[in-house]
Amino acid sequence: MNKKNEPLKMTYMRALESYKKQDYKNAETYCYKILSIDAYHIESILMLASIAGGKKDYDQAKELLTKAIEIQPKNTTAIHNLGTCYKELKKFDEAKKYYDKVLKIDPKHINANYNLGVIYYELKDLKKAKNYLEKTTELQKNYGIAFFSLGNVHADLKEYYEAISCYQKAIEINSRIVGAHNNLGLIYRAVNDLENAVKSYQSAIKLQPKHGGPHHNLALAYKELGKFDQSIESHQKAIECEPENFAHYYYLSELKKDILNLDLKNKVTKYLSSNNPTNKDSAFGNYLMAKYERKEKNYKKELKFLIEGHQNYFDSMKKKFELGVKYCFDDVLQIQEKVRVEKQNTDKYDEVKPIFIVGVPRCGSTLVEKIIASGSKTIPMGEETGIIENFVNKKILEKQALNLGACAEIRKELNKLYKDRGLLSEKYNNTFTDKSLNNFFYLKLIKQIYPEAKIINCKRDKLSSIMSIFQNNLTELAWTHNLNNVFKYFDNYFKIMDNYDQETSNTIYHLEFEKLTMDPEKESKKLMNFCELPWDKKCLEFYKRKDLISKTASNVQIREAIYKHSSEKYLPYKKLLNEYGKKYSWFN
Repeated sequence: MNKKNEPLKMTYMRALESYKKQDYKNAETYCYKILSIDAYHIESILMLASIAGGKKDYDQAKELLTKAIEIQPKNTTAIHNLGTCYKELKKFDEAKKYYDKVLKIDPKHINANYNLGVIYYELKDLKKAKNYLEKTTELQKNYGIAFFSLGNVHADLKEYYEAISCYQKAIEINSRIVGAHNNLGLIYRAVNDLENAVKSYQSAIKLQPKHGGPHHNLALAYKELGKFDQSIESHQKAIECEPENFAHYYYLSELKKDILNLDLKNKVTKYLSSNNPTNKDSAFGNYLMAKYERKEKNYKKELKFLIEGHQNYFDSMKKKFELGVKYCFDDVLQIQEKVRVEKQNTDKYDEVKPIFIVGVPRCGSTLVEKIIASGSKTIPMGEETGIIENFVNKKILEKQALNLGACAEIRKELNKLYKDRGLLSEKYNNTFTDKSLNNFFYLKLIKQIYPEAKIINCKRDKLSSIMSIFQNNLTELAWTHNLNNVFKYFDNYFKIMDNYDQETSNTIYHLEFEKLTMDPEKESKKLMNFCELPWDKKCLEFYKRKDLISKTASNVQIREAIYKHSSEKYLPYKKLLNEYGKKYSWFN
């Protein structure tokens, strides 16, 4: 080595040593000293860029990295880190350009693959996100955070068991990834494994006891298990961790009414009048104010707070919810018309006996499901499975032909999915319930695949349904956060169900919620008769069961005996909603 480079080498070693000790000030001093002698010393430029990035001085970092690329146009570290600057600035299109450049030079560059996966996840291009993250985990088997990110993609695709596997792998590699424990709990909740959900949240809490999120999620899991005292305690711990997070007060108020006191009202009022409220906090603040106004029977003010709150919540989930609305009012309707299956070659079917419960949210479907499950020991509780919907959409996402194939083969695939979820088993006489309300979009397809299926349409007074939806925060349902969209959804529902009734006969049971609550025994007997299941007094004693699970807004009510629901309490809202419902004949 040239002797004149020896001093530079020694200075750089000192810079590197300082950098490793996080003594960035001295590291910078050494690097600038080197550059005063050799302006093209690439290692010093990259170190200075890294220090600038750590300080979030991305303009400085970009300038240094651009210089590094001018010196070495194929330096993948410089190109990658420049992409990361744009990624941190949320300029994803620019970031992608640089990561793509890296992969052209080195297709096996681990971090470029990983960051592209993360960006596409942010952009909700789940197929591309999945491809890049799968490649990352193939290239590096012990990349814990990559398995965590891949788990998030699977979760959003509702590929729950793949998500569980990824989160478990992430934890195996690095047990201190709090998000992996927490999100594993979320997926266990999605597949009704609440005991494991509780354990996962508890693991997250052990790692970060002062983080409100896992306490909040644990509270919801306890609530779904009917462990209301534990749920209240966990909500209170979440409030201790995050006293300014109104979501915790909102969910606690469902179990502990006295939380809605004057002090909280004043606190919320003050926050909402501030100049810079965040969307989610504003959402739950408005929801809380709506509860106060409802209590005082100030229905006009209540509706105003609800409208504002839902808009805040939608804005906080804008990208995801915009896609959700498009799916609900555009994509899914097209899917319904386009999807085809080949006719069954035989009239003989396997012994599978599904019961599909459809309707709009808050229509009494949870009650119906629990009646059926409690009356017959052979019926597991399906809750929201999303199996039909996810199956169809996955085929389309993968750009497979809209002709799904032979009916028998589709049936076989779906049966496996139901078995994997623990719903389909000889133990249960191969009879199960699926309470995915969106299945009404796929009724024609369902009847092709399962001609013998029992279909129950849960109907409730329209005004009651609409207000019950809007008075609750049905978090993941994008369309429920805007009244115009609520009415549009209802309109699609009525049109589809009317068309289905016209084209078929005696294949669907229309159960009226109000009749069921007025005369539970009579109506439950008719329901069980339609399902070709024996009626038992236990049908009406579902609230005594300790294993009841409900992830819906009905999870408190199902712990109680059936009581008469009065539609009259919603009459004050009729006039207030006329503006939204006047163009729909079914509302007038």
